[in-house]
Amino acid sequence: MANSFFSSSVHSPGAVFKCRVHSNPERRCTEMDLGRGNKPRESCGKTCQGDRADEWMGVSLARQDKVNGKILACAHRWKNVYYESEHILPHGYCSIISPTLQGSTKPLIPCYEDYKQKYGEEHGSCQAGIAGVFTEELVVMGAPGSYYWTGTVKVYNLTTDTLYNLNKDTIDSHRYSYLGYAVTAGHFSSPDMIDIAAGAPQHNGVGKVYIFKLDGASLVRSFQASGKMMGSYFGSSLCAVDLNQDGLSDLLVGAPMHSQLRDEGQVSVYISKGNGVMEEDAVLTGDNAFNAHFGECLAAIGDIDDDGYQDVAIGAPKEDDYGGAVYIYHGDATGITRKYSMKLAGRSVSPGLQMFGQSISGNVDMDGNGYADVTIGAFMADSVVLLRSRPIITVDVSIFLPVSINISVPQCHEGHPNLNCFNVTVCMLFRGRQLPGQIELLYNLTADVDKRHKSQPPRIYFTQVGSQISQMSQQLNLDINREACRRYTAYVKKDVKDVFTAITFEVAYSLGKHVVSGHQERDMPALTPVLRWKRGNKIAARNETWFEKNCLSDDCAADLRLHGKLLLSGLHSKPHLALGGVRNISLNVTISNAGDDAYDTNIYFNFTKEVFYINFWQKEEKGISCELVDLDFLKCIVGFPFMRAQTKYHFAAIFDTTRLSGENDTLQFLVQAKSANPEHNLSDNSLDLSIPLIHETDATITGVVTPSSFVYGNSIDASRFVHLEDMECNFQPLNLTFQAINKGPSRLPGSTVDIRIPNRLAGNGADMFHVVETQLKEEPLSIDIKLLLNTEILKIDSSSVVQFVTRGYMRVTDRTVEVPNGLPEDISLFFEALHDQEPRGYVVGWIIAISLLVGILIFLLLAVLLWKMGFFRRRYREIIEAEKNRKDSDESWDWMDKDH
Repeated sequence: MANSFFSSSVHSPGAVFKCRVHSNPERRCTEMDLGRGNKPRESCGKTCQGDRADEWMGVSLARQDKVNGKILACAHRWKNVYYESEHILPHGYCSIISPTLQGSTKPLIPCYEDYKQKYGEEHGSCQAGIAGVFTEELVVMGAPGSYYWTGTVKVYNLTTDTLYNLNKDTIDSHRYSYLGYAVTAGHFSSPDMIDIAAGAPQHNGVGKVYIFKLDGASLVRSFQASGKMMGSYFGSSLCAVDLNQDGLSDLLVGAPMHSQLRDEGQVSVYISKGNGVMEEDAVLTGDNAFNAHFGECLAAIGDIDDDGYQDVAIGAPKEDDYGGAVYIYHGDATGITRKYSMKLAGRSVSPGLQMFGQSISGNVDMDGNGYADVTIGAFMADSVVLLRSRPIITVDVSIFLPVSINISVPQCHEGHPNLNCFNVTVCMLFRGRQLPGQIELLYNLTADVDKRHKSQPPRIYFTQVGSQISQMSQQLNLDINREACRRYTAYVKKDVKDVFTAITFEVAYSLGKHVVSGHQERDMPALTPVLRWKRGNKIAARNETWFEKNCLSDDCAADLRLHGKLLLSGLHSKPHLALGGVRNISLNVTISNAGDDAYDTNIYFNFTKEVFYINFWQKEEKGISCELVDLDFLKCIVGFPFMRAQTKYHFAAIFDTTRLSGENDTLQFLVQAKSANPEHNLSDNSLDLSIPLIHETDATITGVVTPSSFVYGNSIDASRFVHLEDMECNFQPLNLTFQAINKGPSRLPGSTVDIRIPNRLAGNGADMFHVVETQLKEEPLSIDIKLLLNTEILKIDSSSVVQFVTRGYMRVTDRTVEVPNGLPEDISLFFEALHDQEPRGYVVGWIIAISLLVGILIFLLLAVLLWKMGFFRRRYREIIEAEKNRKDSDESWDWMDKDH
């Protein structure tokens, strides 16, 4: 919409400027003379009269993609007013500018046809040039107004001077689709064939994009894709670029009015598979900013990070309240990075910029440093920003390490024979395009970096001023393509346990000073280089070595086996632990290894916090060391630095058991053996050692009763007794005292004392005792019972002495065991009630007489019965005499031989 110096009589025709990269802003940009003269109107054909007013020259610019390429500049509002009384025809106009940006230009009016005069029909209102692209021999111009704004694409061949026409039968034509609103060209079908892509942002309200291949003089559709949201303007911007370096062009399609809240915009990425097959690979959204119109401009900007893959810039000109922003995305082997690598906000470049990112151009080295630069338009500020690409430095870092480290035989050639050390050599070289001068590299050499990142102590260290450090900070000055090396001595710590994981060394580096003397290109200061870097990756190099391992199996598998038993201190051979009776318990453990050398072998003990670890004991092997990690967790290191194959160790862990509460039934120790080696059989790596906990007691009960005897009766003074209200009885006071005693060794839990007092003379008799008071005392446990005995009930009995027996018995829980031959658990207390002994006279005389008479009668009766039975007649005398005579007769034959 600018006025032209060379066409001053034309109202706002627009202009094309050429700008020189120069440090002086007054010498930067000048208008180009396109050779069209100063007349508002120009003759252009038999029925063609051009009107240049408000033609918007420069609405689209395209550069032929080759050395000394030509320029295409278009004015889509250029009008044919030959039939202005009836129709004004906005055909659109383009100029082809020479590579020198001087001299005459070649005009292109692709929509003009002789004698065609009706607005809207065919190409009467095509507005060619609203978008354009320039290949080696093809000029592609979008014409969105043709066929009542159905739109079309005009393709002109510079070599053959012919136009290609769109085959409308191959597309889904709809009025007001605006086909040609955006165009691009690329190798979508094959690396040696040019195809045309065109957008129709209003097709069916959601937008559409087509790819056409050249078939003779026609453009035939080979691919199409539709937008996903009404009003998103999908297809209003296009970019063809080979993102993955496979020789085929990929396609980016902008939808700048795609909305979640309002017009945030997005870009769809289609990866070419060849033969016109395109697959949607990603959807880019930038920062998804409100009203940003992300994707309104798309541009291939070359390989600005020098990684071998093309990069793209995406404009969001309305982001940040029209300040605008440009997002840089890198291509890679898979297509495109999903996250932008850089965001350029217009106001961060210059506070006055507006609509920054409305237009973008790249892939041209403007300052001569060998790297493509990017120009970005901010049309509401009448400004173009040149972003110069800094040189990319590639640093090759090599870390040289020994293949392996033998820790079983410490040796060091640096004057420390008892230490294990080795050399670490770091070599660096940098390369790049057109990098003058010398650079300084700052780097950190870190030993055992993986351990450091896990906040674990590293196994390797360097020495510096007498201190052990795991990281060295150094600097190195380098000339391009000249390698420099430094050597360091690394030491192995003595207490290395993990010998299975790799020992990784890392060199992380950054650029220091860049010294350039008297070098600048095109009046612009030389830019300092940057390191090659890919987002998400650390700028560092790594190498690793390993500890040597003596293994026979492929996987270096160990075979640890545990055996163990519990032993109680002293002469305790019982199957249980008597709480309070055993001071210490010993876990006697044997560990053996039937496999390969076991590295970082440990035995872990888990136990209750009620026992306390005292110490460990081992035999002469001296290969065990134990450390209490927590109150209930013990760790023992076995055979450091490794437990050799076919070896075994014996040791005992000793614990104090005096503080066991007995709340649990069992004292349990869980023992487990582990190593850093793989192990195929883990069933014998664990022990569950436990012993029942028993309360072993020697409980007894003692007691006393006061008084132990008393006298009652009518002759006894009543004042000696206790009298209760409303009762005329005499009560004898008694005190019973029982004391429960536990001679140990264990505490007596949950015991009860049963006390039984006889309360009646007969089963259905009256109660004799009244309990006045019961007192329970602790430490020691005693029970005092105050009783009153009703003596009136005793008078009913005729006995002169009544003896009472009161029994006390201790009952214990099931978990309590009494010691053998211990004290009795029960006691009997005796006390007597003595009658005052008054005789009963009316009974004594006749009872005695009758008793004597009955006795005599019984005696006489027995005598008569015995007499009747012959008891008093003795026939035994004759028997005795006969037996005596027989013996005398036998003795008279003794001298003879009785065998005859």
